[in-house]
Amino acid sequence: MKLSPRTFRIQFDLHAWAGVIASLFLFVIFFCGVFAMFREDLEFWQEPALHIAPASEAPPSFDAMLARVKEQGPFPVGSHVGLLTHEDTRFITAYLFEPSGLRVLWLDPATGTALPERSRLASELYWMHFFYRVPWGMEFTGVVSVALLMALVSGLWIHLKDLRAQWWRFRPTVKPRFSASDAHKVLGVFGLPFTAMLAWSGAVLCLSALAAQGFGSTVYRGQADRVTRLRGHEQPLRDATGREASMLSLDTVVARARQSVPGAEGVPRYVELHHAGDARAWAGVYFQLAPLGPDHFAHVDAVSGETFGSSVGSRTPAFTFERLLFDLHAGRFAEALMKPLYALLALAMCAVLVTGNLVWLERRDPSRKHRGNRVLERLTVGVSSGLAFGTAVYFAANRVLPWTLARRADWEFGLYVGAWALAVVVALVPRWAPRQVASVLCAMAAVLFGGVVVGDVALRDANLFTALARGLPPVFLSELLLCCMALCCGGLAWGLRRRRTVEALPGGDAPEGPLLNA
Repeated sequence: MKLSPRTFRIQFDLHAWAGVIASLFLFVIFFCGVFAMFREDLEFWQEPALHIAPASEAPPSFDAMLARVKEQGPFPVGSHVGLLTHEDTRFITAYLFEPSGLRVLWLDPATGTALPERSRLASELYWMHFFYRVPWGMEFTGVVSVALLMALVSGLWIHLKDLRAQWWRFRPTVKPRFSASDAHKVLGVFGLPFTAMLAWSGAVLCLSALAAQGFGSTVYRGQADRVTRLRGHEQPLRDATGREASMLSLDTVVARARQSVPGAEGVPRYVELHHAGDARAWAGVYFQLAPLGPDHFAHVDAVSGETFGSSVGSRTPAFTFERLLFDLHAGRFAEALMKPLYALLALAMCAVLVTGNLVWLERRDPSRKHRGNRVLERLTVGVSSGLAFGTAVYFAANRVLPWTLARRADWEFGLYVGAWALAVVVALVPRWAPRQVASVLCAMAAVLFGGVVVGDVALRDANLFTALARGLPPVFLSELLLCCMALCCGGLAWGLRRRRTVEALPGGDAPEGPLLNA
């Protein structure tokens, strides 16, 4: 099917503008999505104290864990605390929701020890995947996902007639203008089903809460609770009375929840206690989630032991649909295969975004005469290679900073953001060619990623070569991920450097612009 010139121009402009405007934000989303896929593994890797704590066969006592929490600081009547279990370690994460903010503790049921949170590496990279720290970041991510869908549909339309010829065509030895275009098309075509699924599911998940508010304000005339019930996300509204009351033991509450929900088995994934010690205290008990399966949870009155809400009554079609989308988006099925595959495809999408900007610049302004095009080129280099460098700094800081440092997690995050911001500033400096900056940043990222792995092999008992023998697969997977990132960044740095050297030789390709002729 051949498009008319006018239709082709409209679709090309839609594809180009949607891609260019959203490209840098999408790069952050996909790059951080690689680490989001391994969040639980990295959460275990980032805290070496957990590496000596294999999972215990005996189920943990939530009462004992609550007692440990009370020993660590003020725990007034009406407190809100959550206890998160982990499959790969006996440690339990305790979340204390205090007026001053969130306080996190790592609790060991076997020894009774409690560790303060010393790193948020896994969580921060996961939150960056949808700009959680930015106001309206979730909704903004949904809008960017819609822009990605527009770029995918329009790109497929304009290339449909040449798809068979371009499917396998990749010419790495030709001028960068054409090799970048080939890479953009080939990677884009092979990753199209994956990218379309992620864009669609991401848009629905990120914009669902905003859409629910709209429906509640218009269709249901301000009755937001009706939309919440339809979505299956209804939460108990129980205000504290201010009167103290004797609560049932937390283990008894968990047992009551298990009895009230058919199919709920094993140790709960998460237990949260609201209004502790109050006459209206209640607990939410959430059992392990089966991939592409139903949820199992119950809300139990912590004083009387009565169940007043469970997953049995919340399995609405909308809830089932959103849950299916989430499992598809997060690759929560056949994880041993899907997680590496998702990560590889996410990195391929990062390459599609960068090469798309490069093709756009070469078509519009090969010599970069316009300031806006020069800024876009340098921002593309700074944001993309700078994010890789900043992330490598984050991992290195996790291993280098003293474990007794006050507010250690904040220092790690500050170094991560600071290194990324510094890379963007350096990329914007006119005297340094963009390709040179990209090559140096990628090389430093490779050194840091690889250095973390080498340092663990030299200094830590649990490392790439010993983790599996010690029964610590999360450590092995995390170290393997760092090795892959080091190879990717190193290969990219070598390729950029080599291309620059080849072009400088007699008979090399003619200069194609600032990025291509750094």
